[in-house]
Amino acid sequence: MRTAVIYARFSCAKQREASIEDQLRVCKEWCSREGYAAVREYCDYAVSGRTDDRPQFQEMIANAGESEIVLVYMMDRFSRDVYDAPIYKKRLRDKGVKVVSATEAMPDGPEAILIEHIYEAMAAMESAHTSQRVTRGMQGNARKCLHNGVTLYGYSFGDDGRYVVNEEQAEIVRECFARKIAGEPVNAIAKDLAKRGIRPFGKSLASYGFVYNILNSEKYTGVYIWGDVRVDGGMPAIVSKGDLAMAKAAKPKKQRASEDWGEFILSGKAICEGCGMNLAGTSGRGRHGIKYEYYKCAKGCGVKPVRADWLEHAIVQALRELLSNREKALRIASIIAEHAKDECAEKKAAKAKRRKAEAEKGIDRLMDAIANGLDLELAKGKIDELQKQVEVAKAEIMAHETASVFSAEDFADFLQFGSTLDDAMLLKAFVYQVMVGDEDVTVTMNYDIEKSEPARLKIKRVRTDSSWWTVGDSNPGPWD
Repeated sequence: MRTAVIYARFSCAKQREASIEDQLRVCKEWCSREGYAAVREYCDYAVSGRTDDRPQFQEMIANAGESEIVLVYMMDRFSRDVYDAPIYKKRLRDKGVKVVSATEAMPDGPEAILIEHIYEAMAAMESAHTSQRVTRGMQGNARKCLHNGVTLYGYSFGDDGRYVVNEEQAEIVRECFARKIAGEPVNAIAKDLAKRGIRPFGKSLASYGFVYNILNSEKYTGVYIWGDVRVDGGMPAIVSKGDLAMAKAAKPKKQRASEDWGEFILSGKAICEGCGMNLAGTSGRGRHGIKYEYYKCAKGCGVKPVRADWLEHAIVQALRELLSNREKALRIASIIAEHAKDECAEKKAAKAKRRKAEAEKGIDRLMDAIANGLDLELAKGKIDELQKQVEVAKAEIMAHETASVFSAEDFADFLQFGSTLDDAMLLKAFVYQVMVGDEDVTVTMNYDIEKSEPARLKIKRVRTDSSWWTVGDSNPGPWD
């Protein structure tokens, strides 16, 4: 007895599932009438014939040869694509398999090829017309600000076909904007939402992409967008346009797993003497809840961790003591002055001018946004920040343009008495590298002294006394 496999498909989720059963029934009747045994059925549900991305269809093609024919209700069930149809039919023919329609008569002989191609072309044309009709209908819906079946987190579908706010989801949307405006990174927000079990639309846990898309979508400000259709106020707003602008402009702050960790100012500069690896900042609490912070070898080579507060304080103390000596402060200021003269002041001034121009443009954009309805209170903080950037850039421009008349005396005053030269700035400005061993700590400075050799500080780990010297056998003593 001759064999056949049956392939059935319906393309729209709104079609009744029974249409598959109808196709199978007609095909089985055809097999019984024509003397074929149906050895297998392949069915794709709610999948368009204009694509070959159909699981059951692809499995049927892969299994070609298990039957003599592939039987379909109509040829358009096999494919509606004018290019895919002949390609896949050839694959089947190469395995000795023919595609047969249960409802469309195909004559034998060469004319059958022509008729088959006509059926394929008609199916492709009808599919294209259907697509055009659907697109026109959806464009009409879009002009009325109807949802068109497009789901958006924070909204539900109203009885009138428009978007309505889903308050439970909208609270998550507002939370994302508020946290981003406060400087929290997108990834940190996403991880927290996932930890809380937030599953958009009941599927996978909240991800970076989910939060990013929320924070960059105008739709949440009430702008309806579908294709080329854009209607301001076409849907209810969950956040203001000011929130969107501020969220996009907000720069993320560094986050750690524990927000009460210290800054670990020497991170990236502190090196293990034993293996040369960076020391990682670690934090923990003792039996009485007291927090301890250490710089610890990332490789764990055996060098003892060093208390962060002790290490940073010891270096700062030595630097303050050094700068308290006017002669030494002047020497350092002179080194910096020479360094400033050697660098290309014009290039640095040009960079500062570009930063100033960018900050001023940012202020102008915010002022335009305020004129268009942006909340002044929301914009004020960002404007203040940009204004500070402008002032800093102005100061840099002046400094670079007057590098040739750099005053070592003035800079020495700043090093000794500058109120803004706090401990963190002191460490960042002066310290190049900190080599930590079990017995002592060696600090290499950012600036050179005599004979272009680096200044160094050695601190004994058993006590906090320190001494300065330059590298080289000819000058092994303290730096006087």
